[in-house]
Amino acid sequence: MSRIRETFRHIPVAARWCALVAMANALVWSLIVPPFQVPDENAHFAYIQHLAETGEPPRFVAGPGASDAQFQVEIALNEFDVSTRPENRPIWTELEQRNLERVLDSGLSRSNGGGQSNSTNNPPLYHLLGVVAYAAGSWGDLLDRFALLRLVSVLLAGVTVLFTFGFLRELLPRSPLLWTVGGLAVAFQPLFGFMAGGVNNDVLLAATAAALLFGVARALRRGLTPRRAAGIGAALGLGLVSKATLLAFAPALAVAAVVLLRRAVAAERVALLRSIGVAAGVAAVPVLAYVLVNGLIWDRALWSGTAQFSAGTSDAVGSAESSVREQIAYIWQWYLPRMPFMNDQFAGGYYPLYENSFKGFIGRFGWNDYGFTGWVYELAVGVVAVLFGLVGAALWRARAALRRRSGELAVYIIAVLGLAVVIGLPGYTAKESGTGFEQARYYLPLLPLYGAVVALAVRGAGRRAGPAAAAAVVVLAMAHSLFAQLITIARYYG
Repeated sequence: MSRIRETFRHIPVAARWCALVAMANALVWSLIVPPFQVPDENAHFAYIQHLAETGEPPRFVAGPGASDAQFQVEIALNEFDVSTRPENRPIWTELEQRNLERVLDSGLSRSNGGGQSNSTNNPPLYHLLGVVAYAAGSWGDLLDRFALLRLVSVLLAGVTVLFTFGFLRELLPRSPLLWTVGGLAVAFQPLFGFMAGGVNNDVLLAATAAALLFGVARALRRGLTPRRAAGIGAALGLGLVSKATLLAFAPALAVAAVVLLRRAVAAERVALLRSIGVAAGVAAVPVLAYVLVNGLIWDRALWSGTAQFSAGTSDAVGSAESSVREQIAYIWQWYLPRMPFMNDQFAGGYYPLYENSFKGFIGRFGWNDYGFTGWVYELAVGVVAVLFGLVGAALWRARAALRRRSGELAVYIIAVLGLAVVIGLPGYTAKESGTGFEQARYYLPLLPLYGAVVALAVRGAGRRAGPAAAAAVVVLAMAHSLFAQLITIARYYG
């Protein structure tokens, strides 16, 4: 306990306040969004419930994904009519409330789910954390347990912002004001707050990604000691057994290792290689534990049901080559204009980077069924343009230092590109099957870099205007979050 207290004392006061703000904001979201209205929340709750009630995760088998208890509560909440249908509202009348209470008290089975659902292909770490909260709610009904599960995500929001603050502290070591501004920008980010108010393993993925980026930034600035390497390995390993998407950062980690080795003198490289080995070894522990438990105890496929890098089934060689070309074209056109030699992957003038990713990050909520009015997104384009202009000014002024830190910059650029590719690959497969996949929430692992962009924009305002710009950015972030919550209240209760 004394070591924990000592570690806590080393956390800057501003970082603690930023984390508390993030948790308070996520808590508000958890209270105003009705149950099961966060994407895949019903599937993740079913996963946790089945794991808690039977000791086993769901499998890739036919059958109901949710238990009778959960399914009937969803019906009583009018959940299926409300999801994706913004014209409908949750239950409101006294009669509907009495019916819900009757269902909650009916003693229906909580353990007869376990079939395939949207969450079945996920590793279990987030859901194991959920089991603890689920068990702690044994005194209450299903919705009491559900509320406790949302609190797990609320706590993880605070962890994410703590590591984001630490990342900014390493990235911009002489600018304490910017650490707080970037941390608060992330704490108030509406899509993050919305997801952190729900039951979804994307929140743990964001926390482990922030911890990983913090560890890398710390190593690049201060050197890779065995202890720091163990922290990086722990973040990577725990992230991989939260959601395999974190594998997208593997190329960036490899580049970080090369940068560190190139900086080191010959006498230091053996020790550095040992530290890299420590990171790899620590990362392997939770992954191997998951593989062994999954195979020997649960007898469950590791990644079955996930979208694969499809190569087609007929005319194997030619079909595979065509599929690879189309997948590359799809990912390219998701982010960049189509090249003349590419087939058009998005007909009808649809620009996915703007329509899906940008609008989604500014604010699309529920099951992507509501958001701001059109002019808000247009205004956001102007705000973002100003921010990037200020970032450009900050980088230009610091161009000499930027050249010295070009390797570090490459690490973060490759992290962004890696995530873009990992999101795009299953997106193409989903498109071929006639379903959608990409959502802005999949970019939440990049939240520390979002905080860095905001911090650099404030620096770009200059020393004299910087404090005013910092205040303006924080007020804008607060207003953004508040209005997102207001349209959510109007969506469900208006």
